[in-house]
Amino acid sequence: MDAETRARRLEDIEQIRRLTAAYKQALDGKDVVAYAELFAEAGTLWCTPELQATGRAAIRALVDGMSGNLLTNEVGSDFHATANALIEVDGDRGTGTSTWLYFTVSADGDPRLTKIGHYDDHYIREDGCWRFHRRDAITDIPFE
Repeated sequence: MDAETRARRLEDIEQIRRLTAAYKQALDGKDVVAYAELFAEAGTLWCTPELQATGRAAIRALVDGMSGNLLTNEVGSDFHATANALIEVDGDRGTGTSTWLYFTVSADGDPRLTKIGHYDDHYIREDGCWRFHRRDAITDIPFE
């Protein structure tokens, strides 16, 4: 692989890392509009067979409907952390996986680990920007 190809690959991986960081910020900030914009026009969010959506409007509605049930209503009362990200790119497509941890804030103000899972991702460069083509948010260990 020549230097230009390696540099482009590293730039793409960094842009995808920023995409995943923006995902966390939008989700924890309860900004469902910004959240949905991180997906490709025909992107899919899959959480369970019953909780999945394709297309930005449907994704926005799905995540908005999670407030008060699977997510808290108030900014700062829950947050996500991700780790162990592996990202591969091939031209205008990519794949990735990472571990996620979901915390809520207890009545006494302490963080409480609520769930652990992983993301299986498919990325696509759409209109010059990396977006989620499909994000599977799989819960591995539900605590509740």
